[in-house]
Amino acid sequence: MTATKHDTGRSGRPLGTRIVDLLHSAWIGAIGRRSRTVLAALGIALGVAAYVALSGISASNQSALLARLDALGANLQVVTPGQDASQKQIPLPRYAPETLARQPQVERVGVFDTPPEGVKIFKNEFVPKSNGNALALAVMRSGALDALGASLSQGHGIDRHNESLPVAVLGSEAAYRLGVTGVGDRILIDDAWYGVVGILDPVPQAQSLDSSVIIGSKVAKVHYPDKAKTIGAISAIYVRTKPGDAEALRRMLAHAANLTGSGVSVNASADLSEARNTTDDSLTSLGLMIGVIALAVGGMSIANMMIVTVMERRGEIGLRRALGATPGSIRMQFVTEAAMLSAFGGLAGIALGAGTAMGVALSASQPVALDWGSLPAAWGAAVLVGVAAGIYPASRAARLTPTEALRGE
Repeated sequence: MTATKHDTGRSGRPLGTRIVDLLHSAWIGAIGRRSRTVLAALGIALGVAAYVALSGISASNQSALLARLDALGANLQVVTPGQDASQKQIPLPRYAPETLARQPQVERVGVFDTPPEGVKIFKNEFVPKSNGNALALAVMRSGALDALGASLSQGHGIDRHNESLPVAVLGSEAAYRLGVTGVGDRILIDDAWYGVVGILDPVPQAQSLDSSVIIGSKVAKVHYPDKAKTIGAISAIYVRTKPGDAEALRRMLAHAANLTGSGVSVNASADLSEARNTTDDSLTSLGLMIGVIALAVGGMSIANMMIVTVMERRGEIGLRRALGATPGSIRMQFVTEAAMLSAFGGLAGIALGAGTAMGVALSASQPVALDWGSLPAAWGAAVLVGVAAGIYPASRAARLTPTEALRGE
């Protein structure tokens, strides 16, 4: 007589259940009572959806908040010439921008050169030269505004394509005082006409630029040949760094800017940098705790449903035991069924949660910061939670004897 999967072999021990038979039994059990299956899968789906959605929303809020702190200068260091014992300024070395840019913690470097003194800036030639408007001239090298993190309300900045041309970028206050409302207008800087190519938004991390007119370093040397040497001296280097300890970054930048380790002043908002790091850590921990709680709620739903399943299927368990099924095979069937329900619910939850997180971020005009690489891990965690939740009900089913199970029917 051909042995079935529950027959015993020559050793007298029951033959193990094949994987395909185990999956088939779990599948039949899962779809046998569809309403119960939907409710069980819905529990883990809502748990996973809550985890994905809340973590995604939290990450988007975190990214928006950290970006705002960065815009205020949380990761911005300003390197300027230091002073010697006699309070005389020590020029920064010409190699300072290059050595700073090579540091692993540095993301961007922006250089401002020393502007000529006594510059007069007016809207046109009809304004009396005796009228002062308290505007300053700033001389920048290509890419300085990007490192500073300044944004433009209109137009564009000064880059390598136009830094040799007579063009200017106006700070928000400078544009107001000059009466310039849009790009394409002209202003007069010491009897030389400059076209306005951009107007900045307010720059909280460098408020002096709000009342400044910015031109390129190359064109400044051309228009002021007698002051070219002075203009070539670096007045400030804005260094955008990765998040880290503000004091350690300050020391590193000081040595990188001047290899002698002296004659450099590095300024940063240490309190703002510390607030950024604390906020980042706190929001990350909050997102993790939310995820753990959401998965735990889903696991409890699976456990409750599997306990109900065991009670409803006592007759089936008793019949299988009477036909030779071992406690181990009964246990594996119910654990596999719990894992299967968790797998289906996890997939549905990931889709629902990701869609919700993206919708909330877009509606709030925040960056979509959903970690796509973590979604498979979330699905795997959901399956593991389902397996863990199904162990007790499965063990309870496995302990039923054939007589006890059939008597309950």
